[in-house]
Amino acid sequence: MFNRGTKEKPNWYVGYRENGKWKYRPSDQPTKALARRSVQEIEARIARGQVGIEEPASAPLCGALLDQFLAGLVNRNANDDCSRGRRHLLPKFGEMRIAEVTLATVMEWIDEQRAVGELSDSSIRHNMNLLSRSFSWAIARGKASINPVRLIPMGSRPTQTVKSDTPWLEDEAIARKLIAELEEPINFMFYLANRSGLRSGEAAGLRMSDLGFVDEGLIRVRFSYDGPLKEDKKGEGKVKWVPAPEDCEQFLGPWLAQRRAQGAGPEDRVFPCARRKGLCYRKEYLEQCWEEAAPALVGSKTATIKKKTGELVEVQRPTMTWYEATRHSFVSRHLANGASLDEVSAAVGHSSPVVTKRFYDHFIRRSVSPRLRTGLGLGKQAAGRVVPMPKR
Repeated sequence: MFNRGTKEKPNWYVGYRENGKWKYRPSDQPTKALARRSVQEIEARIARGQVGIEEPASAPLCGALLDQFLAGLVNRNANDDCSRGRRHLLPKFGEMRIAEVTLATVMEWIDEQRAVGELSDSSIRHNMNLLSRSFSWAIARGKASINPVRLIPMGSRPTQTVKSDTPWLEDEAIARKLIAELEEPINFMFYLANRSGLRSGEAAGLRMSDLGFVDEGLIRVRFSYDGPLKEDKKGEGKVKWVPAPEDCEQFLGPWLAQRRAQGAGPEDRVFPCARRKGLCYRKEYLEQCWEEAAPALVGSKTATIKKKTGELVEVQRPTMTWYEATRHSFVSRHLANGASLDEVSAAVGHSSPVVTKRFYDHFIRRSVSPRLRTGLGLGKQAAGRVVPMPKR
């Protein structure tokens, strides 16, 4: 028995173990003494072989609630969250009642994702946060009384580790081969993301007028997919500018001419997706094209995935992700070549150079300025001279 409220306004919860699993329920009692009586009643029911607390027959399934929650998302990554929810949340929790999703159930789900080995800890954490958001949504609408994700101890939560030695695409010849291998216009988006450091959504969300500054060496970025930029937290229409590749006009010229011939106006998309009736390409499709084209060029690894039928199959996947070959390679390439931290941070649109330094400190610490390097040697003169220090 524990209090989830305050001292002035207690909210007593009871926890009990049933069939080897912990379950947590609100006691709906105003005082500790009455809540303790609820615990005794639950213990008596379990001793008689009955369930601790009977669920009402009308309690909705999690699947219906998750469908409502995902359909109502309007955040910048709503499409990505919907896809994650359908792939990772619904198969596990769709047939459960809301009260059946306990701390033990959530921990079991996290362990299952790790055991399959398909997802990184970052992706598992993203899935966990999405589940937590769905429970907060359900609590606000009176469909649930407790968020089991918030009960997970901090030491047991998946963490996003900072990788300092993540591979990046150094070989320009391989980059050219990838552009030739990827289908149009995915290859153009890869080109802009690799050469200008655009995020996938920023490349997919470009409008025709955004490429009207290429002769000045700049590309305007205003959208991420069909929504605002990641940095635009309040939807204020923020704009950022990124460096345009030197051969951008030559490389993209035929495609832009084709779009104009199709009647594309200044605010029409540079890369419309025909399958989505002219909307932006989705992240999932970009990564699918990458996984089909990249293994032969950047190396491959064997991964085990679980199909909808429950069958485990082995597939060949590239050793380098789309992100590592594009935006990550842009930052790594320029920092390795001696570009300043402030300049690179501004080019990729980080909120502060501190953010860039957090992930790329290994490049920054390896760089030595020419001014510092002039004092590293003893110089050409063989004779030494001692510089006297002033007396205090």
